[in-house]
Amino acid sequence: MREAMIAKRYAQSLISMLDATSLDNTVELFNLLTTAFNDAKFTQIMNSNDIATAAKTSLILSMVENSKSSEVNNLIKLMGENGRLSLIPALAKELSNQASAIKRTYNGRIYSQSTMDKASVDAIALDLGKKTNSTVALTHVTSLNDGVRVVVDGLNVEIDFSKSRLNAQIVEHILKAI
Repeated sequence: MREAMIAKRYAQSLISMLDATSLDNTVELFNLLTTAFNDAKFTQIMNSNDIATAAKTSLILSMVENSKSSEVNNLIKLMGENGRLSLIPALAKELSNQASAIKRTYNGRIYSQSTMDKASVDAIALDLGKKTNSTVALTHVTSLNDGVRVVVDGLNVEIDFSKSRLNAQIVEHILKAI
C-alpha cells in the first residue's frame, strides 16, 4: 500500500510536466520497463545488494535513452537516489491509470459462461461509456459463473447478473410478501 502511495506521488509529479502526447509515450515507456521486471535475471540484478545503486540506475537509464526525455531520466535518477527503482512497475500502473482518467478511456472485461459475439460486447461497452461519459473498451473472458459480470477497473465499475443471485432474491421477495 505504501508503494502505491509513493508511486502515485511520482506519477502526479511526472504528469504535471507532460503534455498529452508525451504522457502517452511515457506510459508506453514505463510499461516496457515493467516487462523487464518480469524477467527473473533482471529482478535478481535489481534486488541484489552486491550491485551499486548507481549501476542499477545506469542500467535503467540505458533502457530508456532512446526516449530522449529529460523528465523521465530525471525521475529515474531521483528514484535511484532514493532507492526506489523497484517501484517502476507500480509507477507504470499508476501512470496508466491516471492517463486513462485524463483521457476518460477505460478497459474492462465481461465474464460469462457462454461466448459473446463482438457486436454484443461492443454494444455493452458503448452503453456503459454513454452512462459514464467516457470511452470504454471491453474484452470477453469465458468463466464458470452462471451469469454475466462486467468489470471496468479505472472506473471502479462492477456489474454482476447471476441466475443464482436472482433466484435467491426472488425467493426472499416471496418470503417477505407472505
